[in-house]
Amino acid sequence: MPLLVLVLFLFSPWAEARKVVFASDPYPPFIYEEKGEAKGTAIEALEKILDIPRKDIEVRIIPWKRALKAAEQGRVDIIGPMQIDHKKDYLLFTKKVFHSEEAVWTLASSQYLSQLDWKTTEELRNHNLGYVLGYEYAEPFGTYLKSPLAKKVEVQDVIQGMRKLLSGEISLFICNTQVLEFYAKNEGIPLKTFKRVGPPIIEEFGVFGISHKARLARDLEKINARIMKLPPAAKSGLN
Repeated sequence: MPLLVLVLFLFSPWAEARKVVFASDPYPPFIYEEKGEAKGTAIEALEKILDIPRKDIEVRIIPWKRALKAAEQGRVDIIGPMQIDHKKDYLLFTKKVFHSEEAVWTLASSQYLSQLDWKTTEELRNHNLGYVLGYEYAEPFGTYLKSPLAKKVEVQDVIQGMRKLLSGEISLFICNTQVLEFYAKNEGIPLKTFKRVGPPIIEEFGVFGISHKARLARDLEKINARIMKLPPAAKSGLN
């Protein structure tokens, strides 16, 4: 193709715009795969805050460390949802998009544990507490799980933690409220089976990180303005 024709094509309305590449690890209901298709509230939110149709978003569900590295290298445009981490200076962070909380859960049928209104993590030390290996937990859970005095039980994922709670192998389980709700519905477990004990811990979670090398970085102000116009999230069905 002659150079002049190529230049005219690239700047013409027929030239296809490059898709926005979004990467995240699986973390339903925010991002997950179903029958080979990427779904989740994170993708729905991106359509709104980037003001583009779904077909213009390329979704890559990959391990989180790979997503971070790809953003650093400029191979993906945007990642998340995540916590703000200023050490990751290769990212520009949006305003908060998602409300997110972690909590300690037990079975509602447990008359004793369902009344456990703990104020400090020391009050949890007499109970087997399940947590997902590899997850980063909000404080005070992050520090507590590193303590040798904690009676902690590692599980591979949220579903395994829920099953161990149901079988009595663990008496308490730390989990993100939205994630527990998603899996309970998916597994056909009535939400009233579980009861939150103690206070919910609001996570500093729920922003997107934009690669400094992405064209999107120029639109951060516009993206944040759209975030401010998003409707408030619906309340969880869990107590």
